[in-house]
Formats: sequence, C-alpha cells, structure tokens
Amino acid sequence: MKYWLTLIVFCFSLAALTLHSQAQQPRAQEPPPSTTIRIDTDLVVVDVTATDKKGNYVRDLRADEFQLFENGRPRKIDFFAVTDESSLSRPLAVVFALDISGSLKPEEIATLHTAAMKFTELMKGDSVFAALVFNNNVKILQDFTNEPRKIEQAFSRLDRFGGSTRIYDAIDRAVTMLAKRPTIARNGRPLRRVVVVITDGFDSSSIIDKKLLRERAKAAGVTVYSITLPSYMLTASRSDQRVITLLDASLIVPDTGGRDFSADTRDFTPIFKELAEEIHASYELAYYPEIRDGQYHEVRVTTSRAGVQLRTSRTGYTAPTK
Repeated sequence: MKYWLTLIVFCFSLAALTLHSQAQQPRAQEPPPSTTIRIDTDLVVVDVTATDKKGNYVRDLRADEFQLFENGRPRKIDFFAVTDESSLSRPLAVVFALDISGSLKPEEIATLHTAAMKFTELMKGDSVFAALVFNNNVKILQDFTNEPRKIEQAFSRLDRFGGSTRIYDAIDRAVTMLAKRPTIARNGRPLRRVVVVITDGFDSSSIIDKKLLRERAKAAGVTVYSITLPSYMLTASRSDQRVITLLDASLIVPDTGGRDFSADTRDFTPIFKELAEEIHASYELAYYPEIRDGQYHEVRVTTSRAGVQLRTSRTGYTAPTK
C-alpha cells in the first residue's frame, strides 16, 4: 500500500520531489548464479523505448497511446512517466561489466573510465552504480554506490589483463546484483535496472545457459546494453560492417530492450553520451498484478501511433505468491 500511495503522490506532484536522497548500499553476500530471482514488490515495471522508422527517438507519446497486455488480456496502466531531461533523470541502478581478458590495453582503461564518469554525471538524481570485471573469473570491484568517485577508483585499480572470457556469467552476476535492488527508488520513482557490458563480443568459458540468463534478466526487469570493441570481426562483404554480436544473436540484448553500441574508435565518450540519451528517452509503464499465483505471466506493450517501434525491458514477470 505504501508504494501505491507513493506513486499517486508522484503522479500529481512530480515537480516537488527531492533529488538529493542518499542511495542505499547493501553489502549482503551474493547468491550463486543458480539462485531464483523474485520480484520484491507487486509492482510490475516495463521500460519502453520508442523510435521511428529512421531510428530517431519518439519522446512525445501520451499514456493513452500505449496499450498493455498481460497474457493477451488488456490491462490498465496504473503508472506512466516520461523522463524530463531538464529537471529529473530516471533513477538507475547500473552495473558496469568490463572485459579484461585482453581486449583492452591498460592505457585505454583511462579513456574508458573517464567516459563512464561523464555518464554517471549525466544520470543525475537517485542513481547508484556498481562495477565488475571478468575474464576467466568474475570479480566485483565496487558494490552499488551513489558516489562516482568510488567507481573511478575501482577502474583505476585495474592492472592485470588476460585470460579467457565469461561474458554470460558476468552478465548473470550483474543481473543477480540488480535483482536485489528495491524496485522503487527513495525518491518514489520506479528504479530502472541496467547492465552496461564492455567487451570484444566473444565468450569462451561461460557455464550459464544463455536461455536461462535471458529469462532471468527479463524477469528482473534488467536492460542489457553492450559496447563492443573495435577488435570484433568485420563482415567479408563490407569492411565497415560487423557481423552480429553474440549478445545480439543470443537475444540477451534485444530481448531486454537494450542495444549494441559499436566502439569504432577508442574514444568511449560519444558512446556513453548516446547511451545516456537512450535512457533519457525512455517511458515508464507500471501496474499491479491482479493474481498472486507465483506463475509466469506474459507482458506485451503496443502503441496506437503509426510508424513507431517499441523496445521493452521485459516480456513477462513472475507473480508474487499469496
């Protein structure tokens, strides 16, 4: 009930919300990758990105132009919001997952972490960030914090590179971390969960099943974005076009509403600016389920505006039990 009241207040008093809350920093031991993820409140949040046929963001959709379906049946949208870049950023929980299997040179890490810091500055508000690295092992460098300085320090400690690559296992660890975050930020807005994985696109030693990982990410409402390094393969037909990445081919990026950003140069700043724009352009739709049966329910979002394409952060959720 307290979440319901918070959302009502938010809808009518958005301009009055404070932007200076301190984010929580839980330090609990993480469960192993096989742990079942459960949503921790009844609220079902769907993040939606809308684009036109040319790929430009559509920012002026109204609530009545969206249709939401659960198991094929129309549902009322209880909560709707659009990110207002001029006054309030969507609160985020972001995990940076960095491939240190040899794809990045040590001197390039400085460029990367400078760009990542600019990204954290753009994402003002009640956002929190964490960082992990992976090669043949997955290691958390920094748990969630609202202090960008700690993320910067985590990147600056990197000095060993090499080994095999466990992209999928790293994403699974990030999803587990994000699934433990509350679904509501302390400013009363639904929290958006994001993984930003920086990699050369190859995987050589992950043990997690890719289909299971995809379902876990969608169940937790996690959007996976990938930044693929220039070392990734080009097509034989065109020297300026890459083959599809593994994260796209396995549907982990597209099925969670994310997208791949190609790092054609070693300057990551434009990519993180584009990623920030992507998140700023999103819509929030949310509702409370009618049935508490512990079962998986399919969720689908459409729009009545012609020529608009939607990407959503989830295609279903597991309902709470009685």
